[in-house]
Amino acid sequence: MKSLKTKILMSLFTLGIAFSFAWGGGLAYADPPQWAPAHGYHGKKYKKYKKHKHKHHKHKKYSYVYYPNNQVYYSPVRRGYYYPYRGNWVFNVNLPNSIRLGRAVSIELGGPTPYAYHPTVINQYPVVVVND
Repeated sequence: MKSLKTKILMSLFTLGIAFSFAWGGGLAYADPPQWAPAHGYHGKKYKKYKKHKHKHHKHKKYSYVYYPNNQVYYSPVRRGYYYPYRGNWVFNVNLPNSIRLGRAVSIELGGPTPYAYHPTVINQYPVVVVND
C-alpha cells in the first residue's frame, strides 16, 4: 500500500508542476526591449518624456556674424555667408570679389535663415556708407 500511496503522490506532484507551467507559472515578466513599442505604463511614461524633451527646442538661438556695411551674415555653423545678390539672398562659402567686409557684429537670431530677420537687423544696425 505504501508504494501505491507514493505513486499517487508522485503523479499528483508531477501534474501540479505541469499545470503551473501550462497556466503561465513558468513565465518570466520583464520590461520590453528598447526597440519595441511601449504599451501601458511604459507607453505613458515615454509620451511624457517625449513632450518634455521637445519643449526646450522652441526657443533655439542661431549665432551669426553680421557685417552691416554690406549686409552680409556669416554662419559659423554652416561656415558660409548669406548675402543679397540681384534681389535674392544667396548662401555661399566664398564671397564675391566685389564685397569687402568691414566691421562685424555678433548677433543671435531666432531661425536658421538670417535674411528672414533682416528688416529687424537693419533697424538695429543701420548701413553706414563711408566715401573714401
